[in-house]
Amino acid sequence: MKFLSLCIIATIAMTLAAQIHAQQIGPAPPGCVKDLSGKISCPPMGGEVYMNLSGEAVCGKGRCVRDIYGKVTCSSQPGGQIQADVSGKIMCAGGCEEASASYCQVLQ
Repeated sequence: MKFLSLCIIATIAMTLAAQIHAQQIGPAPPGCVKDLSGKISCPPMGGEVYMNLSGEAVCGKGRCVRDIYGKVTCSSQPGGQIQADVSGKIMCAGGCEEASASYCQVLQ
C-alpha cells in the first residue's frame, strides 16, 4: 500500500513538472528570437533581431544586414533602411552601427 502511494505521488509530480516545462518551451513571439538557453529577445520598435555567430541575440534600431563574415550591421535610425551593393559596401539611413545585445528587449 505504501509503495502504491509513493508511485501515485511520483506520477503526479512528474506530470506537473512536465506541464511546467512545456510552458517554458513555448515559441518566441513573432519578430523575436529564442536562444538555446530559452531567453527570448525582441528588437526595438522599427528594428531587427539577429543571432550572431556566438549564438547571442543582437538587435539594431533599424533594418540590418549580415555580411559574409557574420557581422550584423544596422541603420542607427529607428526604422531606418539599409542597403548593400554588389561590392559589399553597406549604406544606412541615419548612419550605420553594429548590432548590439543592449538594444534588445529581453522577455521574462
